Amino acid sequence: MRGLLLVIWLVMPQSALALSCLPHNAISAFLDAARSTKSYVAVLGRLSFDASKTPKPDQSRQRLPKPDNFLSGRISGHSLTRSGFDSPFDRAIDINLKCMGPWCARLRNGQEHLVYLERTDGRYLLVSDPCGGYAFATPDPATLDKVRSCMRGQACDPELPRR
Repeated sequence: MRGLLLVIWLVMPQSALALSCLPHNAISAFLDAARSTKSYVAVLGRLSFDASKTPKPDQSRQRLPKPDNFLSGRISGHSLTRSGFDSPFDRAIDINLKCMGPWCARLRNGQEHLVYLERTDGRYLLVSDPCGGYAFATPDPATLDKVRSCMRGQACDPELPRR
């Protein structure tokens, strides 16, 4: 029976196996990081990494990427303080692009991102997954205003206005 289920899964079209994610945005990620026992820093800046090292599922061979895919990167911009994104931040970071089956996190090399970096022993880790994780490419001004508001302890509703 298990063999039959595996065969069915392998021949089903990918759209039938679509990944279903809970609603997630930069504000809900801020709240997750704020509630965590880990230490996080929010940074708005240009993210760079070797895009050739990102995980790529091989559908033709039915090979799935590893769940955790680490690479090195850099972010240059400003970290968030109570007064806004005004503290210069230019650091090497570790990146974990997570995969869930054939779906993997995607980042945009060379573009501005709002990220929440886990800080451990002087190192910074960005974790992203197919459902969003802690990286948001080209955030709009309304999102950044809400993140600033959250940092100041003001209104921090995860619902964002629709574009």
